[in-house]
Amino acid sequence: MKLQYFILAGFLGLVFSSCNLRGEAESTPQLSFGAMRIVDGDTTFLIFVHAPFDTISVGDTVFFQTRLDGVFHPLSEFRITRSRDRSADFVWAPKDSLDMFFTDASDFDRAIFKMPETYDILHFPFQFVAKEADENLTLTFTIRSTASQNFNTKAVTIRTPIKERD
Repeated sequence: MKLQYFILAGFLGLVFSSCNLRGEAESTPQLSFGAMRIVDGDTTFLIFVHAPFDTISVGDTVFFQTRLDGVFHPLSEFRITRSRDRSADFVWAPKDSLDMFFTDASDFDRAIFKMPETYDILHFPFQFVAKEADENLTLTFTIRSTASQNFNTKAVTIRTPIKERD
């Protein structure tokens, strides 16, 4: 009978020691965005999450409104990488208007934005201008939060071809 109590006590000890008693939760940060394609004055609203959007032409501008959400943790970094730098340019809001959201360690030219870890949610607009044809241009959006290493990063890749204007 004493053996059963020791087994039960050991089991309960294991169960309660695996609980997070600090009330913290871990969750992967989330990234969502809408995009507006602007072509010679015509506007088409596009919403996409993990899928490519229509082919764009050289000279087209795509307006992105990104929503960064750390879920349970403050955001620490947001970056955008292109598969080929010459294919497209990014246009940011004036730097002085973004300084309150990003630290001095940010590199606007390389699209690396470091955050002061005070924001859980951030909306970040920018423009993407297609400069030259590229059949396989990919944009990778990466967001990082202060969550533990297993849950702190989310990346979304969008692939879209850029064609010469007819």
